[in-house]
Amino acid sequence: MIDSLPRIALCCLFAGMLILAGAACTHEDLRSFRGVTEGEVIRLAAPVAGNLSSLEVKSGSAVTKGTTLFSQAEEDEIAAHEKAARRLEQMERGAGGKPEASEEEIERLKVEVAQTEWKLMLKSAAAPVSGVVVETLYAKGDWVPAGAPVVAILPVDRIKVSFEVPLSVAAHLQNGRGVTLECAGCAGAVQASITYISPFATPESSVGEVAQLRYRVEARPLPRQAALLKPGQSITVVL
Repeated sequence: MIDSLPRIALCCLFAGMLILAGAACTHEDLRSFRGVTEGEVIRLAAPVAGNLSSLEVKSGSAVTKGTTLFSQAEEDEIAAHEKAARRLEQMERGAGGKPEASEEEIERLKVEVAQTEWKLMLKSAAAPVSGVVVETLYAKGDWVPAGAPVVAILPVDRIKVSFEVPLSVAAHLQNGRGVTLECAGCAGAVQASITYISPFATPESSVGEVAQLRYRVEARPLPRQAALLKPGQSITVVL
């Protein structure tokens, strides 16, 4: 009887170690989650049909706001606009600071310049935001129907990471909480903050028990690190 006490104590100690190890694993599981990057892509098109006369970017190109992406304008249209603009400048400047033409002629030419410029704008597109070109849907010389997207841009400030967490974790999360993103292709850890926590469980988990309910969470990387991520990347989110 006395000899059996050390054995009982040893068994209890071993069981306690297993419980602690299990608790440690559970705690780690509730801090790290698998996610994927998503992007809100902007597709740019011209409202009129025409041949794609120029394509200034390619897939993977980084562009800044205002960068010209493509044009469907013909050479004669561009030349006509430039000629009218030069003529207007000459007429307004004139010789000795005096206009070369009457006010009516100048106003008429101003209207012509504005009209040609408007037509060129309708046949081209510039980047509305800074971002990365993720796709070009036509090649130079292709006929592009009116309203058909030509270039797709992923703004760096619209990249997000979505992941799912159990109810026990979702109940303690809040918008603005900082998280760390880790991925194989990243140069280092990317800092992000939670921007959305779904109030409803995912349909897939709703058929199970309460303990199995999962909730969608979204996080956005800091602007200075957003360009490090690409859509479709597998991400580890560390809380």
